[in-house]
Amino acid sequence: MKTGLGLYRKYRTIYAYINLFRFWLRNKLLGFDVANQFIQSVDKISILLILRKNGATIGRNCDIETGLTLHNCKDYAHLIIGNNCHIGKNCFFDLRDKIESGNQVTISMGVSLLTHQDMGMSSLVKHYKKKHNPLKIEDNVYIGAKATILDGVTIHKNSIIAAGAVVLKDVKNNTLVGGVPAKIIKNTNE
Repeated sequence: MKTGLGLYRKYRTIYAYINLFRFWLRNKLLGFDVANQFIQSVDKISILLILRKNGATIGRNCDIETGLTLHNCKDYAHLIIGNNCHIGKNCFFDLRDKIESGNQVTISMGVSLLTHQDMGMSSLVKHYKKKHNPLKIEDNVYIGAKATILDGVTIHKNSIIAAGAVVLKDVKNNTLVGGVPAKIIKNTNE
């Protein structure tokens, strides 16, 4: 539905600002938690606008698909995304602490990025205390569908996380990891 006048693009921009207003209104009347749920149902252009206007740092030429769940936040200041990044459908980002992505990063559909651990009411709290740590993804990283990255992990440059992997510790430069828990499969320079 492209026209020579760019009407479709203008329509999408206006619609994004209407959704930004709807987010703001929910936030003012019902609180941030209710407004935050609204972001799961808006289109891609609206997601970018809402995130940027509410504290997130998002670089140029980024594509964030629908169904994004942002958890444990009062704004989006803990979300930092570089240039030329893609976030697939239905991803889950725990923003208790900072999630920082470099440039040219692809986060495939259904990926979970976690920044905290809390055993809640379980008696395990005696052995596993509450904690939160930032999660960092450096430049040129690919994270496969349904992978889970835990708090405190850094995924270094030019690395690949296989689909379904559970990453518990840092991933070195130029490395392909996979499995549960994730283990080195090979060096990506080979």
